[in-house]
Amino acid sequence: AKASVLEKACKTYTCHVTKDIYDEVIKGKEKKFSDALLFERLEKEKKITILNEDSNKTEKIAKDFNMGRGEASTITAGCEHENTIVATDNRQGRKAAKVYSLSLVGSLEIVVSLFKKNNIDLKKAQEALHILKEEGWFENYLIEKTKEDLR
Repeated sequence: AKASVLEKACKTYTCHVTKDIYDEVIKGKEKKFSDALLFERLEKEKKITILNEDSNKTEKIAKDFNMGRGEASTITAGCEHENTIVATDNRQGRKAAKVYSLSLVGSLEIVVSLFKKNNIDLKKAQEALHILKEEGWFENYLIEKTKEDLR
């Protein structure tokens, strides 16, 4: 959402989030965060669906991988729903996805995929990468490598 491609991703892919993730993002409404307001709109328009997952398994994964409940709930949902691709940039979330043999993508891969499917243009893809870089989530070399993938 922060990279401003969530709406395009929801038009391109079937998007689900867990209740924990939804609640975590929606807390940003209090501060008028645009990603929280967008998330809420997409859910009301049924472009994002909310999944419930096994709370006990979520707690176990959170403890085993030392991660927050939201991230752990995403891994749990991935385990419980076949043919699901887990989207996370969280280091511990990525480790857990690998341990549980889940298909995995991150924000950078989503931007490239949307570009290659012609759902966003080069300018929008570059803008999204710039936002991700400014947020400080990725090392510069990863952003530069991803820019090469847009060629």
